[in-house]
Amino acid sequence: MLLKNLRPADEYDRFASQALEPWDVLFVARIRQLARDMAPGALVDIGTATAVVPVRLAADPVFTDWRFVGLDLDETMLNGGRPRIAELGLESVIELKVGDAQNLPFADGSLAMAVSRATLHHLPDKLKSLTEMYRVLQPGGIGLVHDMRRDVSPALLEKFTQMRAAVGYPPTHVEEKVTLDEARALVAEAGLADCSAVTSPGIGLGALGFEILIRKPLPA
Repeated sequence: MLLKNLRPADEYDRFASQALEPWDVLFVARIRQLARDMAPGALVDIGTATAVVPVRLAADPVFTDWRFVGLDLDETMLNGGRPRIAELGLESVIELKVGDAQNLPFADGSLAMAVSRATLHHLPDKLKSLTEMYRVLQPGGIGLVHDMRRDVSPALLEKFTQMRAAVGYPPTHVEEKVTLDEARALVAEAGLADCSAVTSPGIGLGALGFEILIRKPLPA
């Protein structure tokens, strides 16, 4: 079972738009970079909360003719994002769906991209979430996971704590995160080492976390 956010949707939305803004920008930019040379298809944002990421992507010209699904186990979070989607006239482009990252409600090979930010650390079965992400990707599809590292530098962690405090959020629970080496071990255990890369920037705000990039091979 995916753990639900401990704060109401409106509070989370304020937190995401203020404290998480730099990481949202990095995440969206990375998705955009990866999708630039892909044919339009379907993209799921796993653990979407109030659908901040799908809304940003849908407004980007790179994603003309793409379709988006914001997936979250917590329907109250999805309901928090629906007014924004309606206000922007994106109901035909973005679908919000209740679902579990560990048992994705999509057919095998049905999605061009599957992305997830700050969700992996919540999941009891992280390994299953990675194999599920791979399963739903079409050949040539891309999976992208960004999450926070447990082994983040103390200075960067303190900066993040201050950003959270500025919008009334308590310090993050670092102990529930995974280290960079643990992320690499998860990918290997999932049998995805040959088609994946696990990296983390050495400097900047991106160094707070790591990236798992999965590229599903095309048929031989």
